[in-house]
Amino acid sequence: MARLVEGRAGLTDRVKISIADHAVGSEGLLTTSGLGSCLGVVIYHPERGISGLVHPMLPRRNEAESRPAERFVDSGIELLVEELLAAGADESALRAKITGGAAVVDFGNDDESIGDRNVAVARTVLADRGIEVVAEEVGGDCGRTVHVDAETGTVTVKRTDGVETEL
Repeated sequence: MARLVEGRAGLTDRVKISIADHAVGSEGLLTTSGLGSCLGVVIYHPERGISGLVHPMLPRRNEAESRPAERFVDSGIELLVEELLAAGADESALRAKITGGAAVVDFGNDDESIGDRNVAVARTVLADRGIEVVAEEVGGDCGRTVHVDAETGTVTVKRTDGVETEL
């Protein structure tokens, strides 16, 4: 379930988003950790100072699926966009940043990893909605933690190999 975190920064400046979860806010930090093949998809409205973060783990939701929309990249992004619009964002101004999608488990074959499939679906869904992906920190074989400044959409990615990147 989405948590609108506006007005909560005085109580806590950080909202933790778990796997198959999301939040939308205009202040404080939205954070998620444990991104291996999972994604951290950030969508934000730069002029209105509102951001959202979703942490999906699988590429696509089928029609009979009863698990939360946020568990899947396609339906999680769609839900996040709708929550941002409900909170006052203008879809034509939305921008996205994608993190995660690592191949943290080697299954010993040349098939596309679940992380690769998650990234591909995210790019497709965002492009179909006309949302530009302005930055990515994806792939590789390291886990990630993500911190999003809800007001600015600035993303800090900390990888398990010690590399820190700002998007």
